[in-house]
Amino acid sequence: MPLDIRRIRQAFREGQYYYSIHALEEMDEDGLTFADVEQAVMSGAIVAILTEDPRGTRFVVRGVTLDEETEVEIVCRFLPSSSLRIIRVYAIE
Repeated sequence: MPLDIRRIRQAFREGQYYYSIHALEEMDEDGLTFADVEQAVMSGAIVAILTEDPRGTRFVVRGVTLDEETEVEIVCRFLPSSSLRIIRVYAIE
């Protein structure tokens, strides 16, 4: 298992992650819960690593929610404090 997904999952297990307002708004629009996001991270995989952003590398994790049908993507990045910032969360149509 790649180191990056292990580090992301560890941040979730340790409660060292934070949602952006944008992510929370998108979750609300798509009817997603915090438990859905955690399930997707714990069972999903990194599908893209975006390195062009001067604010730091972003990871795109794709997984399924608690209903085991809805596919979502979670865009996140590690902050200098080592906590994980959830930037976007959206259901894949």
